[in-house]
Amino acid sequence: MASINFIVEPDWLAERLRKQTNNIRIVDGTWLMPNAGDELSKGCLPNACHFDMDAWGTPHPTLTHMLPSPEQFEQFNWLHGIKTTDHVVCYDRHGVFSSPRVWWTYRMFGHEKVSILNGGLPGWIAINQPVADGFAPSPLDNSYKTQAPLSGVIGYSDLLSIIGTDIQIVDARPADRFNGLVAEPRAGLRSGHIPGSISLPFGGLRTNGRFKNLNEIASLIGSSGISLNKPIVTTCGSGITAAGLALIFHQLGAKDVRVYDGSWAEWGASDAPIEV
Repeated sequence: MASINFIVEPDWLAERLRKQTNNIRIVDGTWLMPNAGDELSKGCLPNACHFDMDAWGTPHPTLTHMLPSPEQFEQFNWLHGIKTTDHVVCYDRHGVFSSPRVWWTYRMFGHEKVSILNGGLPGWIAINQPVADGFAPSPLDNSYKTQAPLSGVIGYSDLLSIIGTDIQIVDARPADRFNGLVAEPRAGLRSGHIPGSISLPFGGLRTNGRFKNLNEIASLIGSSGISLNKPIVTTCGSGITAAGLALIFHQLGAKDVRVYDGSWAEWGASDAPIEV
């Protein structure tokens, strides 16, 4: 298991906020699928700020919420008074869906103390904790500096070059999308998967908006033929749930995990090889 607990429970967070632990900072990482309705729990955790992945991502002609530049990421943290020594707790209004993407972003810029809230806002509400109507303003602090990455990223060309090697490519999309049985939610994308990749749907690692027990998840990973001792690249529809797989692999002790940032939004729109 990881030495840092990347997954924390609502009662853990509530206790630290009651004790006014001043280095806990809360970041809302809610993101909605294209054309999805917003029927999620309303409100936010007290004193939270919002990381808008699309607004803070590196601009790209066709892809959204790409990893921000170091300068962009520093600016976000300056605006919200977050320091490199703070313990950042990320959550989302789904439960657990997009918050691991914010976790991964912090890890990509060398932030060591970062976790996600298991169960997100619904889990917080379930233990009768207070909910705020809006995000809280924070004092400006321009001390945040990015550090060497603690997680990895891979681009299209490099991923193309590793097909057929011992590097494991793990796809977080639902099985019917992986197998090309249904159309992709983004228009214009081919159906199928990267040749040689392994299906591990992110939805199968959760129940009722929470991660399943880690032992159960480890069993699912093992039965899928994935080795935590070999290099892993995670992919999904657009890089959101791929970060969720990366979080789980890191929590279970994997050392070499990279996220394919463009994911199927890039691969499916290209002329790269696919399997169905």
